Amino acid sequence: MEQISVLYRLVLTVTCLVCLGFSGGMCSEFDPLIKTYVSSSLPSKSNDGLVYSRKLKDEVHSITESEWESLVIQSELPLMVMFTARWCGPCRDMIPILNKMDSEYKNEFKFYTVNFDTEIRLTERFDISYLPTTLVFKGGEQMAKVTGADPKKLRELVKKYI
Repeated sequence: MEQISVLYRLVLTVTCLVCLGFSGGMCSEFDPLIKTYVSSSLPSKSNDGLVYSRKLKDEVHSITESEWESLVIQSELPLMVMFTARWCGPCRDMIPILNKMDSEYKNEFKFYTVNFDTEIRLTERFDISYLPTTLVFKGGEQMAKVTGADPKKLRELVKKYI
């Protein structure tokens, strides 16, 4: 099992290194999954000479239970909260789509994620048993719940509740 894990990491590393050399096509900055993974993994230097981890500027904020009241319940804008986990393939596929919608609807609709593994109380509160699960809120009230990776349905909900 450990050998498989090492091989998987090696293949992923080589793939990312090879893809960074291409200027277009299948493996490039046009591939949102690779861009998200590589960009968030690279360190960035600050003016003080220290190296810090860097997230993409357009990455959707992952909220915690302590932020729930202020960011979700008290929000004046409608919003979408997607419950995700690192080990969930469809969740990883949906993150770039959520990031894109966040950019498109910046002043009209908010987008957040919740970590399924660490935010147990929120997961239980909203009876999340399948990932990804997306909730839509407006005026602090839950308006919709969608299970599965369905970008078309999420876009329809955004348009419905704007």
